[in-house]
Amino acid sequence: MAVSRLLITIAMCWPALRLAVGETHEPDPFLRRALHLEPNKHLQHLATISDTEGSLARTFFSPAHRRAAEQIKSWMQDIGMQTWIDAVGNVHGRIKASRDGTQAVLLGSHYDTVLDGGAYDGALGIIVGLAAVKGMLLTEMVQRGWLDRLPPQPANDMDGDIVIPPTLASSLLTHGSVHLVAFTDEEGVRFQSTFLGSRAVVGTLLDYNMLASRDRSGKSLEQVLQDEGGVTDPRAEVASLALDPATISEYVEVHIEQGPVLESRGLPLGIVAGIAGQTRLWVQVNGTQGHAGTVPMQNRRDALVAAAELITTLEALCTVPESEGGVPEEENLVCTVGEVKVWPGASNVISGHTGFSVDIRSKTDPVRNEVVRQVLQAVERTCHRRGVHCEVERKHDAEAVLSDPEVLKNMGVAASLAKPLLLAVLTQEEIQRNSGILEGLQSVPVLVSGAGHDAMAIAERIPKMGMMFVRCRGGVSHSPLEYMEPEDVTASAAALAVYLWGRLAGSMEAEWDGAASTAPVDSAASKARDEL
Repeated sequence: MAVSRLLITIAMCWPALRLAVGETHEPDPFLRRALHLEPNKHLQHLATISDTEGSLARTFFSPAHRRAAEQIKSWMQDIGMQTWIDAVGNVHGRIKASRDGTQAVLLGSHYDTVLDGGAYDGALGIIVGLAAVKGMLLTEMVQRGWLDRLPPQPANDMDGDIVIPPTLASSLLTHGSVHLVAFTDEEGVRFQSTFLGSRAVVGTLLDYNMLASRDRSGKSLEQVLQDEGGVTDPRAEVASLALDPATISEYVEVHIEQGPVLESRGLPLGIVAGIAGQTRLWVQVNGTQGHAGTVPMQNRRDALVAAAELITTLEALCTVPESEGGVPEEENLVCTVGEVKVWPGASNVISGHTGFSVDIRSKTDPVRNEVVRQVLQAVERTCHRRGVHCEVERKHDAEAVLSDPEVLKNMGVAASLAKPLLLAVLTQEEIQRNSGILEGLQSVPVLVSGAGHDAMAIAERIPKMGMMFVRCRGGVSHSPLEYMEPEDVTASAAALAVYLWGRLAGSMEAEWDGAASTAPVDSAASKARDEL
């Protein structure tokens, strides 16, 4: 992989390295704005774009969803990207390399949210991607002595963002292009079907028959694209959206960890060896509706009671201790019922119809598939014994996905080399307030993700992928309590900027050489991959 000798070029470019030997420093004003002030400001602003008062909700093609798309597009244009919004709402930003025939590094995450969600899930990967690209470009301008080629800029971040003209941005990318996608829908709130945006980008949306997915009003995605998106022929238009995998060198996604591991270790960043597989089911139990006061207990075919038994059976299956033949704890098997619908839902009526969701996840596919098989058997047995009719619909299946070893290693290298850049961005007070943030870049752990991410869908066509996790408070996500320290956001932007600089713009073309072979990436990488 031809990239820069990052450590050497960083040492040449940033006087902030003097801080490492005890000298005082002032942050570089441009880099501080690009990698610290702007991304944290943008995250807070994006969190205000919501369809609900007092909470955050952006779902597919809602008014807030459309406003967020336009805002992201504007931020992309500020860094010299060619931008467009495709037929399903994905927001694209691309800077083409000055050399023809180069591949692009694909960055991405999603801008939809769960209902009553947090400010960082999905949005972090988009905003950090934007910041990292801008930081990479400014870094290369410093390296080349080209800062005077920038047009007049706003005096500070409150007056506006740093703007880089498209021609200047393109001229700085000599080894590859960069393509950032803000995916329209990952959570699946409206259509109960995840990865809509990323599957459109890699051309698998039609393979999953997602145009037939329906929202709560009964409208299919195909109808919504016609009625709300103005798409005449959704099938043909969706088919045309797929990127050519041959034009993409790799996919990289930054995401909030959504768990407590990094915080418990006192570390800001982690790299992801792989993503656990998941299965989503919808179980429909159909009994006989009746009067609560007149139907004897022994004669009832109560859909709700049957569903309740199945829910407790699911919990029992997923919590059997390993000593009693259960799944080993390191499999991270989790089973969840998050939605129950009871009809007619009246206190004096025996339920005739009850449906509930089932979400099963595990580090390895064989374990997950075995638990799903056991659940299906339990449904058949219980429904037969209770005299009710049951149907199970498989709403979603995603196999466990492995990160690419080379991308994984180089992301760890980039994080370990990001310290000088972070020193050029943060004040001494900010570094002291977040003690350990610099040291944490030298010891980046390797994690396995239990949550699904767009990277899973992308990997079906672009298997060379990697992810970076960023620490969050208390491991809380999918909640308004979701929170990240601003300096951790900045650390992730700096690490990604170094990665992109080395891949796309570095002037001193070479191999990762010794840096890659000696990078202090957690030796758990190979173990985690083996487990997956």
